[in-house]
Parts: sequence; C-alpha cells; structure tokens
Amino acid sequence: MRRTKIDDVILERFIVGSLEVNCYLLTTEDSAILIDPGFAADELVERVESLNHLESRMILLTHGHFDHTTACPLLQKNGWKVALHPEDRFLLNRVSPDFAGLGYVDEPFEPSMSLWDGVCFNIGSITLEVVATPGHSPGSVCFIELKRRLAFTGDTLFAESIGRSDLPGGDEEALMNSVAKLKGLLNSESLVLSGHGGRALFNTILRINPFLQD
Repeated sequence: MRRTKIDDVILERFIVGSLEVNCYLLTTEDSAILIDPGFAADELVERVESLNHLESRMILLTHGHFDHTTACPLLQKNGWKVALHPEDRFLLNRVSPDFAGLGYVDEPFEPSMSLWDGVCFNIGSITLEVVATPGHSPGSVCFIELKRRLAFTGDTLFAESIGRSDLPGGDEEALMNSVAKLKGLLNSESLVLSGHGGRALFNTILRINPFLQD
C-alpha cells in the first residue's frame, strides 16, 4: 500500500488480485471515495472496514470488467454506494471460470447510480470530474482532478501503453479517440494513476508511450 497526503485528502493505492489491479482510496475525516475495488484483498478489506463509520462512502468504477469490480458486492453490503457508466452494466457478474479459481467471484450486484460525462464528485479539497473515454469498454471513464492534476485513467491509458480493445464491447477507433481526448485535456504535470502498473507524470508518458507520439 502506498499513501500520499494531498492537502486534506489521503490518497492510498492497493494492488489487488492476481491481475494486480490498482485500487485507489481517497479519504478525509468524514468521507471516502474508492476507485476500482477489483478484489477483496485482506489489506484493502481491513482498511475499508475501518471507514465503515463514515456517512459518505462512494465507489467509482472506471469500467465494468470483473478485475475492477469483484469486491463491490461485499462493500455494497457494508453501505458503500457504487457508481458505474450504464454502458458497462452488461459486463457485470461475468467472471471467467479460469479466474473464479483464483478467488474472483461473480456475486451479482447492481450499481447504486450511473456515471455520466461531466459529472463531478467532491471529497475534501478535491473535485473529480467524470470524463467519458470509451474504447476499452463502451462505458469506460476516467476521473480527472484538474486543480491537483490527478488523472485516474483505469484501463484506458497506462504509462507505456493503452488498454485492449479486443474484449466484448471494445472499439479500437473509439479507444484511440479517447486517448487523443486525454492528451488534449491533461496538463504535462498531471499525475496519471492507471488501472495497472506504476504511476507517472503525463510529461513522462508523452515521451515513453508510443501511442501518444505525433
């Protein structure tokens, strides 16, 4: 687990499951936002349970693939609300038998609310704006905090690559358009926090990611 203090907000990263998904937790004294809880790892569950007294607890999903959503049913039962773009609802509760043996479950759950392009979520001094970035899946989104220059990009953009577009609902042309959209939106000093792999400043990504070369 990696922890960073950003003014009045604590940002923590947990790497969960055999597919090593980055799950991000933002907390203040009275609220919490959890991004992509893909697996009920002991460390994550213990940390999340310590927050069950908070009145405001929200899960934001960058997309509906099981490796980013599997812990949602457990957390939902403990009072966490789940938000997902409606275009990705068809992906829920679809765990391959190959991964079910690794602890991923297909326990049904329904999102509490829908994510739409331009909707904002506030936690302390941080405002996360939903940016629609279809391509990896129809309802893929990123969460962008322009003031603090944070970008939670899910499986749309990684430090040295971009997401797959060959999974159900994927669209290569849409993905490339979404990557171009992010390129035009992010500041060179934006910290990109992706769904897999390490974090990187966007100016570094512009140098090392072949999909962002002009």
